Amino acid sequence: MSGVEVAGLVLGCLPLIIQGIESYNEGLDPIKSFARWRSELPQVIRKLRNQHVHYAQTIRILFEPITSDIELAEMMANPGSAELWKGTVMAGKLQERLQESYQAYQGTIMDIERITKKIASKLDLERATELSRNDLEALLAANPKKGNDKFEIGKRIRFGMNKKAVKALLEELDDCNKELERFTDKSEKIETFRKSVKPAFATRLQRIQSYAKSLHGSLLWSCACSASHKTSLQLEPRGNLFASGMRKTLDTKTCFTVSFTTISATDDAPWRWRAAEIQVEDEDWSLTPISSPKPRMSKSVSFSAPPPYSVADPGAELTLSPSSSLQEVKDLCASIKQMHASRLGFSLDSKNKLHGAYSVDASETCVSCAEVVTLEDLLDHPPVVNGRRAKLSKKERYNLALTLASSVLYLNATPWLNDQWAAKDILFHRTTTSTRPIDIDHPYVAQSLLELAKGLPNGQNARGFHNKNTVLLALAIALLELYFGTTAEKYQNELGTSDPSLHQNPWLLCHMVHTWAEEAQEDLSAAFLTAVRHCLRCFSDPGASLQDSEFLQAAVEGIVLPLQEELHQFLGTTVT
Repeated sequence: MSGVEVAGLVLGCLPLIIQGIESYNEGLDPIKSFARWRSELPQVIRKLRNQHVHYAQTIRILFEPITSDIELAEMMANPGSAELWKGTVMAGKLQERLQESYQAYQGTIMDIERITKKIASKLDLERATELSRNDLEALLAANPKKGNDKFEIGKRIRFGMNKKAVKALLEELDDCNKELERFTDKSEKIETFRKSVKPAFATRLQRIQSYAKSLHGSLLWSCACSASHKTSLQLEPRGNLFASGMRKTLDTKTCFTVSFTTISATDDAPWRWRAAEIQVEDEDWSLTPISSPKPRMSKSVSFSAPPPYSVADPGAELTLSPSSSLQEVKDLCASIKQMHASRLGFSLDSKNKLHGAYSVDASETCVSCAEVVTLEDLLDHPPVVNGRRAKLSKKERYNLALTLASSVLYLNATPWLNDQWAAKDILFHRTTTSTRPIDIDHPYVAQSLLELAKGLPNGQNARGFHNKNTVLLALAIALLELYFGTTAEKYQNELGTSDPSLHQNPWLLCHMVHTWAEEAQEDLSAAFLTAVRHCLRCFSDPGASLQDSEFLQAAVEGIVLPLQEELHQFLGTTVT
């Protein structure tokens, strides 16, 4: 039984015990009352009532930041029976709130429970015989409240505790209440300090999001060739965005990797596939030294402007924009055609203009090609390598889960990511290496999603369903698929509940995901279960939006950080 459930049982039992002692006092004849307790029993009742009020106020302060007004009202009105006191959800929230003080809180709550049980044991109140988990739970079940907020005590009460024992227990209860209050006060101060120094994940994500929108607007295919081209964006976990340290994590230049593909190569468009790294210039680039490696120029390309970073004065690197010596790209296809390197480099300036190109040394040991395979394919029917199907390993699935979760939070509401994305929209390039035929480490978002957004004003996404957090429902599905290594369609087929219209109705999808998560919660890891549940809560909240900084911050803490921590635990590495 968790410390949260015990706290609720104590909160529910103290008023019952007080009423029981009051009934005993009222039933004493004057002579016996005078001989045994005189005026002390009313004082005991008053002190016990004061301790109950003290305890209830501390519990309210302790749980208020981690509950809604409705939840807290329900918990305080029904402390012994409300479902919110039970299970692991509220216990997890309290543990996160108290941090290192949680174990001490547990010990104090157990002491308060022991004291409450000891006083209750001297009262001959009825106990439910069918309940054996906890004596206080049995006590509440046998003495329910009536409509006037009083308990149903059906017989004359006896109380067999002497004055010295009662006084000692009340003093111990007072000490425990003071300890509990100190934990609460300290946690309030620590939480206030933590909030003031906590990394502003939302700010970082919104900055990357704005860069992603600018990048999409700069990649224009206005070439004269007859071939059609498409661009896919590589999804990256961007761990530096979610660093927990106090250091600035965005001092280094932001870089995106894209995949350029010619769908039908012709004589005037001979290139088939290119990868490109695009460095983003901050608006305050002139205040920050350029720390990215200098691009290596290809000899086959000439520029009317000086080559990159070729200024005579080395100190000029601190005052000149990286793109100032690169030509603005007017024809993206022509710029790619001029370069013979497998990986290109471009610079995106603060006015959303693309400059380049230059060749970039590829560090990958395997060379990718234009042919792709989807995540759905990898989960449904993995390719055969050396006579065996190459299923995604647990490490690969954990890595992909973190990458997808991170990418959704900085690409949502951009033209790169449609709200109703799915595993079929996540692409992996095949490679020319037989031992590693698919580049699992570098997923891309499919070009088909970009085509859905064509014709919409201001780069808005095409939406089949107007829910601001449908993108998180899609993430919840992907997380379950990756954890269990199967698709949602296969899961439904196994249950015999396959519905062709499922993906056209997000509410049916939500029901399916909720059912899947609840049925499999014993098999799901804590991080994946937490992330999936957070996604579902966000989808069901009509007032929530990832465009809100606080909501986005909460999404990082409820989705990305648990997955990141679990991955590091799995790999045996340290979270920075």
